[in-house]
Amino acid sequence: MRTLFTIIALFILASCDGEKEKIMEEAQPFTFSVEIDTVQIDFKDSFYFMEFYLATSTVSPDKKFLYNLNSFAPNLEIIDLDKLELIKIEPMEKEGPKGIGPVVFGISITQKNELVVEGWNEYRIFDSLRTEMKTIKTGPDNLNGDKMDEGERFDYGPVVSDDGSHLYAIYKEGDGMKLGETKGLALVDLVNSTIRKILIPELSSLKQFIIQNQYGFEKGESSYIAKTKSNLIVSTSAYNEAFVFAMIYDTLIHKVFHSQFTADAKKGKPTKESNLNVDREASFNKYSKEVQFGKFLYDEQNEKLWRFSYDKDRMIGDSVAMKTVLTIFDSNLNQLHEEKVEYDYSYYQSFFKDGILYSYLNLNDEMAFIRVKPNYNQ
Repeated sequence: MRTLFTIIALFILASCDGEKEKIMEEAQPFTFSVEIDTVQIDFKDSFYFMEFYLATSTVSPDKKFLYNLNSFAPNLEIIDLDKLELIKIEPMEKEGPKGIGPVVFGISITQKNELVVEGWNEYRIFDSLRTEMKTIKTGPDNLNGDKMDEGERFDYGPVVSDDGSHLYAIYKEGDGMKLGETKGLALVDLVNSTIRKILIPELSSLKQFIIQNQYGFEKGESSYIAKTKSNLIVSTSAYNEAFVFAMIYDTLIHKVFHSQFTADAKKGKPTKESNLNVDREASFNKYSKEVQFGKFLYDEQNEKLWRFSYDKDRMIGDSVAMKTVLTIFDSNLNQLHEEKVEYDYSYYQSFFKDGILYSYLNLNDEMAFIRVKPNYNQ
């Protein structure tokens, strides 16, 4: 089904393969202002782990604590976000009963203070005392329910439910330096080790943007997953759209947006067939000048979602000056407002706390956050 429908229809529909809803201009006037400041975290003469720019960190469901995993030491740094200070360092192990594994791509924390460590095709779950509870492997034949095919894997940056019972991820083809087709959404029951796969055929179009550099490493467009109170949101860096899985209604909705400030899709079609460095360089240059959409950030207090996007503003000599555009949506992903802004978010670690956007900043090798507080005047 690809018909336009009203919001009333959403409450009537049973599960289907995907509804498409086109969101165009702002329906009503929307104005807001922001207050911006910067806060620094007091580490009390300790050095924090900054090698990955907080890529292996997470915020507790109540947004009171930031957990930063130093996978080299290894230890877990716990920061009180109300007091803005380090309060505890928990020792971990590489292997054994507290083993985090040989490689860590990310972490999550649950309401019960359970730690979920994302490794290569596996997730290690620790209780609040950091004694390993179990390891969930995601390769073929490891999960019950829908089968993970050979060559399929989870993309980085999954979402874990607050109670720790489920994990939500984008699944795709690819291994190591090779990138394949992005396929859809995976719902994993961590208690029963079962998986349900939801195919999103439109994601396969990302494959056309893969470029191979001279070292054999492939680079492509990003796919993101975000969670609100009742929805899972899948989006990409290449298209001004989102796929909303309404968990209550078991329904997938395809929403297509329109921007007055940026293109609505990447127009270039880079190819990896050519082995000529000049062709690869031209593709990378073209790629860098085209629109780029960021991930969705959920503001629970104001029940809104923010997304930053970027597009070519002008050329300064041979350099591209990019503009930053903020788009604001309601909790059902109806587009409310967009405007060009002078501030941004940190791709590595950004989150809303008490209605304020926190974005990580390395301030002279100290941990800091730029805070953007919105004042809505609807």
